[in-house]
Amino acid sequence: MRYLKEYWEKVQESAISILPFFLIIVALYLIFLPFNIWGMLSIIIATLIMIGGMSLFNVGVDMSTMKMGGYVGSHLSKSRKFSFMIILSFIMGFIVTIAEPDLMVLAEQVPGISSHWIVLITVSLGTGIFLLLSTIRTIFRWNIKTILVISYTLALILSIFAPNNFLPLAYDSIGVTTGAVSVPFIMSFGLGICAVRSGKNNQEDGFGLIALASIGPVIAILIVSLFINADGSYLAETISSASTGGDMANLFFSNLLSYLKEVFIVIIPIFLFFLIYNYIYLKLPKMALIRLFIGLIYTYIGLVLFLCGVGSGYLPMANILGSTIITTGNKIILIPLSLVIGFFLVFAEPAVHVLNKQIEDITEGVIKKKTMLIGISIGVAIAMLIIVIRCLFEINFVYFIVPLVIIMIALCKFCPNLFVAIAFDSGGAAAGSLTASFVLPFMIGICSALNIDILSFAFGTVAIIAILPTIVVQIMGVRYQFIINKSKQKRRKKISDIKIIDFE
Repeated sequence: MRYLKEYWEKVQESAISILPFFLIIVALYLIFLPFNIWGMLSIIIATLIMIGGMSLFNVGVDMSTMKMGGYVGSHLSKSRKFSFMIILSFIMGFIVTIAEPDLMVLAEQVPGISSHWIVLITVSLGTGIFLLLSTIRTIFRWNIKTILVISYTLALILSIFAPNNFLPLAYDSIGVTTGAVSVPFIMSFGLGICAVRSGKNNQEDGFGLIALASIGPVIAILIVSLFINADGSYLAETISSASTGGDMANLFFSNLLSYLKEVFIVIIPIFLFFLIYNYIYLKLPKMALIRLFIGLIYTYIGLVLFLCGVGSGYLPMANILGSTIITTGNKIILIPLSLVIGFFLVFAEPAVHVLNKQIEDITEGVIKKKTMLIGISIGVAIAMLIIVIRCLFEINFVYFIVPLVIIMIALCKFCPNLFVAIAFDSGGAAAGSLTASFVLPFMIGICSALNIDILSFAFGTVAIIAILPTIVVQIMGVRYQFIINKSKQKRRKKISDIKIIDFE
């Protein structure tokens, strides 16, 4: 009964998150596309599936991946075996990345490479190395600002020498380590390492793992691009929505089969890794393992349903909407529309909700989940505006990515350490499933209608969506620090105003 009540609460939360985005899509469909009952029905069914899937996923994550990451992290920290900790961190980073479906999609789109395995292994190595670095930082309590500044500065230097058509795809890899399964696992792993330590900076050190794991693939791809022939082009697939009942059924069924396989490939390496680790070191009670397994099944089914809904209803609609809005001569409307889509997009992103919940829990309510959600939403709204403007005016990706990264690095100097780590983690989580399944097809549709290069102007979308929330949350951190400093000055002034009377 308790589980049913908890699930119903998650259903209500998910409905509140997804429905605003659903209403926007329905409004756009009715305004710009010829009405088709099966097209409309596919969006409605997809939305209901997404709500059920997200609810089940959130329940499952609480029961499984978050606990698994916490168990491994706390045990590693207690073991005090430095070499063992860093080796295992690298292995985990490699495993959770190479299994990500988004990485497979990215790898198949890189031009001028004979095998997609080159990209798969390169990105996974980059993530593994930087998760290793992040663990070392946590153990020795290195300043997160310093490492992030050095890492992004290195990425900017490499960008000068890398081929231009590699840059959007390289920076898009920021999002490949932030899948809905890997975010809770990596975050709880970091918090687990910190949980058994003493010290005032435990909160700060627990965040930042996703941030460093995300920049690793960018650097790795940029380095590889220096040694291979980068000539090539990207051919967009033709995407169509359901026009008959048979089309709708086939679309949902084919996507369901596809995501059953893809999500299984993501989850099974993590679960096998945990089983082996538990057998050798943790030795959890049988009932605890059964609860973890049940939670993992919930996570699996929930994520499959969510992705099936997105892929069957929202992905084809996004592509058609993007091209139709351009062909009907309504380019200007894309500017305000991009802000609205960007703002409500985040509300329906599973990884963001997981991250925000962990932030609120670990800071004991000092940083509210609602505050973080609004901050990230504003960031993604601005990102969508930039993405659309870049596409409409055919502005080179370099003119956006370089200033944005410089601003992001500069803000680190003025922002508190905790907010810096949270900000970079937030950016990675924001560029999740809906970015790949709605925003990217939407931009591909726009580029196709404008007859401009998709590789140069549609890609780079994930990168900009990941960076803007980081900047906005850092600005929130600067404001927070300003308020704290101002209150301290007032307290000092009050103390200095107190007159001490000396009785003789």
